[in-house]
Amino acid sequence: MSIPNTSRPISRLYRGAVVYWAGLIVVFLLALLPRLTYSLPKPVNWYNRSVRFWDALLAGDWAGTYQQYHPGVTTMWVAGFGLRLYMATHGLSSDDMLNPELIPPDLRGQPHEAGVAALGLVITACIGLCYVLLARLTNWPVAFSGGCLLALDPFYIAQSKIVHVDALLASFMLISVLFVISYLQQKRWPYLIFSGMFAGLAFLTKSSSGCLIPYVVLIMIAYWAPKRWRTPAGLSGMRIHGRYFWNVCRDLGVWGLVAACVFALLWPAVWVIPGQVFSGVVQRALFHVETPHYNPTFFAGRVIYGDPGPLFYLAVIGWETTVVTLPALLATALFLLRRARSGEYDGPVWWLLVYACAFTVAMMLAARKELRYLLPIFPALDVLAAWGLAQIASVLGQWGQRRKRIWVPMAIVMTALVAQAGAVFSHNPYYSTHHNLLLGGSRAARYILPLGDQGEGVDLAVRFLNGYPRAEQITVGLQERGDLVFRRSFVGSAQPIESPNVDYWVFLVNPIQREIGVEQWGKTWEACQRTEPLWTVSFDGVPYVWIYRAYPYDPQAFAIGHRLNMQLGEHIRLLGYQLSANDLSAGTPLTVTLFWQSDGRLTEDYHVFVHLLNVEGQMMAQRDGVPGQDKRPTWSWRDMEILRDEYMLDTDGLSDGTYVLSVGMYDFSTGSRIPAVSPVAGRLPEDRVVLDDIRVTLP
Repeated sequence: MSIPNTSRPISRLYRGAVVYWAGLIVVFLLALLPRLTYSLPKPVNWYNRSVRFWDALLAGDWAGTYQQYHPGVTTMWVAGFGLRLYMATHGLSSDDMLNPELIPPDLRGQPHEAGVAALGLVITACIGLCYVLLARLTNWPVAFSGGCLLALDPFYIAQSKIVHVDALLASFMLISVLFVISYLQQKRWPYLIFSGMFAGLAFLTKSSSGCLIPYVVLIMIAYWAPKRWRTPAGLSGMRIHGRYFWNVCRDLGVWGLVAACVFALLWPAVWVIPGQVFSGVVQRALFHVETPHYNPTFFAGRVIYGDPGPLFYLAVIGWETTVVTLPALLATALFLLRRARSGEYDGPVWWLLVYACAFTVAMMLAARKELRYLLPIFPALDVLAAWGLAQIASVLGQWGQRRKRIWVPMAIVMTALVAQAGAVFSHNPYYSTHHNLLLGGSRAARYILPLGDQGEGVDLAVRFLNGYPRAEQITVGLQERGDLVFRRSFVGSAQPIESPNVDYWVFLVNPIQREIGVEQWGKTWEACQRTEPLWTVSFDGVPYVWIYRAYPYDPQAFAIGHRLNMQLGEHIRLLGYQLSANDLSAGTPLTVTLFWQSDGRLTEDYHVFVHLLNVEGQMMAQRDGVPGQDKRPTWSWRDMEILRDEYMLDTDGLSDGTYVLSVGMYDFSTGSRIPAVSPVAGRLPEDRVVLDDIRVTLP
């Protein structure tokens, strides 16, 4: 018996397996790395809910696991697990986690990162599973391209780096859709069961996942309808219709039963208060459909109180896609229409397109609209773009003399993926600051869509202010939307922006665009526009965060009689002085007002000396002490703050004559004088700044 030569098929099989697993590893790493590095601490509501959810879970308080009507249960399971691990390894309690002031300054912000890391691992696993399903539904190039585009979608990444519900929702919904499409393609029951499981997880995540129900009903009806007309001969019409309805109802029943079981098993509140749970979820979902958000939104250059209209989400699609995915989506539409005219239908691609369109229409019909509400369609758009990209590569690979060069399609796909990576990673770690360059990028998007919804740049503002010496004594006035985020990392005090006696004002682009709370900060913001900000951070040339001084720092605003520009040490300038008089009678006090300015980087305790010397250089009168009448030590001086510092010299006992008034500073801990430098004469003798001659006469 001859032995068949199987070396070539085995070799091909081996190479195919290597390519498949290599692709999975690449997709997994591309998805994981941006999601595990540098999380953003906004928003904090789901962080707090996750802590309380696990408190109730561990205490057996099943009703306490009902934290919110969204319902956000999967987010609280996953993020809460990461937070519990962090608490166990750092010896923190729930009270510590819920009160940032109780957490040591060097650990602030890290608990939030633990919750984001847990979510990032789950979302990365979902992207890897999408790659596996796409490889079975389509082919490896589409699966690899789709996996990479999923991993590198900036809108998807941005929502994956916060403790919230939308990124998990998008992941679970796409997997449920891919599984149900796989079931209809291959008729394998495990696929239908897995689709139901992920649908149940989506239902536990956010109520908008209810759009899966009509979608699955539609896809089942459409799938079984043609088979109604291809039944064996001899069956009556009633039996044909009965078989059709049986198949549809059977599949929907299995899918729905599995989803319901997952929903009930993973949410303990359903076990004890099912009526309250279901009524809360359904009623609030209907409320959001009918009622716009109580906060205004910004769209097309206008602040809108109410529904911004259906064009809002079309703008979101345009600016949140990329220079690669938007053209590839247009190519997908053209290729699908071209194939449909020739009688060719790519079922999985069409059903993904139907899913994306149906969810978009459902969100357009709802009155409450936010950027992130549309996130679930973006993973589907990435897969559709990958299919279109593969079609473009195939056509170009067979064009002209390149027909025999099989590497051309792969080179085209890889070039597109590298371009996607370059466009996305240039915004690391603030991926939500990405806006499609084909539509003008962020410079154009700022006139169309609200920016900075995640508080991008707030962490940089905190880092800037924390860098000041004795930052724990700084008080910052904040707009309400940035308050909770700021407090988690700032070592000083954060107050409402209208509070008196703050050191700095911090403004964010999102509430300014949307005029949220403008009655509290509007006048202050208007006044600040007449000055230069102390610090600002911009992305793509668009400012997102401003820090303004809440104290006087403009020398022209002060009546400085004698202006100087003397440098004392590295951090202080003497801007000038004002005298009560140059000629006075003995016994009349001499008032000297000094005007200091600092760069805010002082850590030392410097004291001021004011000396009145006779012509022989002997001390005749003096006053030493802490600036600001002993209330403003130098280590408390703020960046560019002008300090009005008044001293009174007693002239009792002075004889007729002319005296020299001089000032300077010394380090209180050592007694050493601080170098005094004139811009003209250089370092001054005895580090003493001579101000003026004072003439004293006897009464």
